[in-house]
Amino acid sequence: MTLVILCVAALACMLITTMIYRKFWGYGLSAEVRFAGEQIDEGQSVILQEKIENRKILPLPTLTVKFQLDRGLDYVNTENTSKTDKQYRNDCISVMPYQRVTRSLEMVGVKRGFYSVDEIDLVAMDLFYRQTLTAHCDNRTWLYVYPAHSGFPGFPQVFNRMYGECLTNRLLQEDPFEFKGIRDYTVTDPMRKVNWKASAKTGSLKVNQFYDTSSQQLTIFLNVEQTGVLKYEDLIEESIRVARNFIEEFIRKGIPVTLISNGVDKTSGQEIYLREGAGLSHIDSCLKQLAKMEIHGNVRSMERLIREQMERKRDSSEAVSLLISAEQSRELARAYLEYAGEKGSANWLIPIHASTEKHLSKNFGEESVRGAYGNRIHMEYLIMEQMV
Repeated sequence: MTLVILCVAALACMLITTMIYRKFWGYGLSAEVRFAGEQIDEGQSVILQEKIENRKILPLPTLTVKFQLDRGLDYVNTENTSKTDKQYRNDCISVMPYQRVTRSLEMVGVKRGFYSVDEIDLVAMDLFYRQTLTAHCDNRTWLYVYPAHSGFPGFPQVFNRMYGECLTNRLLQEDPFEFKGIRDYTVTDPMRKVNWKASAKTGSLKVNQFYDTSSQQLTIFLNVEQTGVLKYEDLIEESIRVARNFIEEFIRKGIPVTLISNGVDKTSGQEIYLREGAGLSHIDSCLKQLAKMEIHGNVRSMERLIREQMERKRDSSEAVSLLISAEQSRELARAYLEYAGEKGSANWLIPIHASTEKHLSKNFGEESVRGAYGNRIHMEYLIMEQMV
């Protein structure tokens, strides 16, 4: 009789416990996944933190935290990770009453991109492992993986030539009636240009910017189109890295930069178009757009974008521009020459594989790189096998 009573009591205890867990297991339970930083460069590492809190008296002997990430981020420790089209993480932990559990996962940004963890799934078991309990949590964390710097060995020579052309085109006096904005102070700025009010608000020196009659700026056209049967993603990625080099170096020299690309923003689906800007904030904006740029799928032709820019540009008859494009055609060259005009400086960097250098260069004769005014495109090949 005693044994029967004990069995009935045990069964009742089990049923009551099961009911309690079914109703209250998720009460006071929270899960969060967060990157320790907001941006890194290709090849750098970042910590991804998992934080689980159980703010109730019920223990969770087995709790599985599940979430997914794109494959451009790699876990240093791949335990509990499976890879298919994405990376799926399944971490099993035990959470006691009123306990917080934090885990740190080291990750490496192996590929440029924009990565986020938007959802977390929780799977728990009750004390007797009789039922599976599930919940879904919204999460909000993201990481920009900026393109690395290009190892193009000829970069210093090309940059110095283009920067010299910018300085040649600069007028000695700015037009004080054409206010353009405020940017960070550089050592070459005279003190009379300092905006003391803006400097006091931000805590760092700021200077006023004015338009010149001949605007001193750089326009970068970044082409991600590939019309051939074979697609070479590495050429496009190198084009993006080269764009970063020029954006950072010109802005640090005080030259405003405009970025135009037929690549689209991963989050908005819009083509990349950043109006001229200077200062560290503009560098950051450009790098975020390069990180979020999608290079797959159908994109508009760069020739069309260049002609559209001809219609919207300010007086830039002596402006300096840079086209970064692995795709080559006579039509693109003619459109670019028309954009540059009689006195503009047109520069074209072409990433290629060494094995295709001779074949690609046959597409261009002297008439392709000279315009109606006698102006020409300064062309430079970026041979991938020579990158360091």
